[in-house]
Amino acid sequence: MIKSSILVISNDEKIGNQISDKIKLLRTCDTIRIVSYIEAISVLNSTQPSLLLVYCSNSDTIGIIKEIRAIKSLDKVPIIFIMDNLVEDLLLYAFDNGADDFFFLSDLDSVVLMRILLTLQKSILYKQLEINNEIMYSLNIIDKQSGIYTKEQAPTVIRNFFNQSIEENMENTVFMYLKPNSISNKQANMSKIAEIIKSVPRANDIVAYGRNSGFYLILYNAGIQGAKSIFERMKNKLSEICKLYCAAAEVTMAFEQIEPIVYQSVKDQIEAGKEFNYIYDINLTEAVENTVIKDENGKQFKDFKKEFFENFEKIVAPIFYQQKALNENTYPESKIEYSLTETESKFSISQNGIISEIQITYPAYIKLIIDIKHYENDLPPMIRRLTYDFEDFSSEKLTLIIQDLVKEFSSRINMKVLQSEIPE
Repeated sequence: MIKSSILVISNDEKIGNQISDKIKLLRTCDTIRIVSYIEAISVLNSTQPSLLLVYCSNSDTIGIIKEIRAIKSLDKVPIIFIMDNLVEDLLLYAFDNGADDFFFLSDLDSVVLMRILLTLQKSILYKQLEINNEIMYSLNIIDKQSGIYTKEQAPTVIRNFFNQSIEENMENTVFMYLKPNSISNKQANMSKIAEIIKSVPRANDIVAYGRNSGFYLILYNAGIQGAKSIFERMKNKLSEICKLYCAAAEVTMAFEQIEPIVYQSVKDQIEAGKEFNYIYDINLTEAVENTVIKDENGKQFKDFKKEFFENFEKIVAPIFYQQKALNENTYPESKIEYSLTETESKFSISQNGIISEIQITYPAYIKLIIDIKHYENDLPPMIRRLTYDFEDFSSEKLTLIIQDLVKEFSSRINMKVLQSEIPE
């Protein structure tokens, strides 16, 4: 197939030349060809352009975009829609039929070139994504038919996204469990349902098969309103296929803790006939303690958490004790404290309004997040963060971290003493 960089499609030859003039300075390696609607399909059957620029003056001419998208070899080639001025219905119609971007004939050449370059860059990224997806298909991480994460891999994938969200303090990340129920005697086609569910969220949201013929979703920066909106759109799209139930909650704890809660909520909702429930203002810890939770190896989550904390305590408690005793002798005027709980552990040293502190949290009881903090009166706090997988954490590393903390604390104390001795 012959390669042609950019194809300009217009039934108005004068406008076609006008468009061509706007993009001549794009890249010296580009070839630009102008064709009419009638010529376009014939040309496209023998060429593989990197970009299509299509001028349409009214809704009757939008059909050319639809015809282009029907050619299998061109279904991923980017199309930029060009119009004389903003006609909202025409613009929406163009995007519905496969346009990727747009500009107006009156736009400055620099604006047109920028839109084209961005579209080409996105096209390259999509191609790279397709290559990555092919690898994911071959490893059975993504289901090729529906394009969503497989049931076998979903817990691992979603657990990683939970950990990332917690570690980076991403607010309004929402986890959803969706359960379709058949509305007839015929069993609903799960692949078809999966395709529809995947088509609604944004590209960076996560969609996966869940347990008991359900689906898991992770929505970034969504909150309750975003979750409701996504659910309503899915429900409407699936109204002729199945009835949809959903429970959602903000990602604040581990996947193994939140998933059983939203799953149980959906089971209760089906019995009560309630379609949507956003879970908030509840005691998640209490709910977890009353729920049988298992990881992918079948271990109950309460046992997993207990085992983690016992191993963690063996590392941390002796070091905290030793460092407290050692530094109480070195800094007798300072107050040194430490604490260990199932949610966080702290070691702090303070004197004369200066506080240096290590705070350790353990999201999902897999990673350790260590925040090293220094406070001084009304000055803004200085915070540095370290992250470890639990397997990589050790007594030696914790000792070094505390020693560095104390050195920094000592420097701040000495600086404050020097400042107080300087005459005004």
